Amino acid sequence: MYVLSHIIESVMNFIVLFTYSDPCECLIQVWLVYLIRMPAYFYYLGSPLFHFAIMIERVLATVYVKIYENQGKLFSVICTIVVWTINLIYGVYIYITTQMDTDTFSHPMVYLSLTTIYNSQIFIYLNFFFLFLVICIAIADYYLILRNQKIKLNFFKSTINYSLSKSYQAKQNILLMKIIFPLDFSYSIVFALFNIMVIILRYNREEYGLLFYVRTYDSIILVNKSF
Repeated sequence: MYVLSHIIESVMNFIVLFTYSDPCECLIQVWLVYLIRMPAYFYYLGSPLFHFAIMIERVLATVYVKIYENQGKLFSVICTIVVWTINLIYGVYIYITTQMDTDTFSHPMVYLSLTTIYNSQIFIYLNFFFLFLVICIAIADYYLILRNQKIKLNFFKSTINYSLSKSYQAKQNILLMKIIFPLDFSYSIVFALFNIMVIILRYNREEYGLLFYVRTYDSIILVNKSF
């Protein structure tokens, strides 16, 4: 849905730019703008939050093994509900702030964008927050690898305090983190570059103009997701 959202948006903007001499000849209904753009905003918020939830789940599986064995599935369900709830609240916030911009959203639109003067600053702050969050996730994942390796090593040294469940969980954690860590690390690097470029673009939005802003922002996102 995320990629499809940006493909549709790029095609629409391409048609407006190269087909019509006057962009106002190709207006898009406001409800259609929401329908096309909202999945992208949900993904942008949900992706790092789900990464964070996975990291918390691995911490729970490493530090509180018995609790994780009994409540692991419940924790996953709660995390999913929390992430989706935050996403829905975020969607409501975007809708409210766009409706406040009556000059743009009270009539059919030329370009597909939900950024307004009422939410642009919050989007910039979110870029900084998610940049910090994904870096913390990568660091935490690396720590979990070291922690589980240490736990596994202690099991081999001690036969008195040996726990089959803890040993099994440690092996599972090490295996899983070896898979997750490279993904999280590469995700953090790409996401960091993406946030830096988006922050620069958002800060200079008024100077660049709406068309350049929309097309450049879409290009950055599509390049980012191609990795």
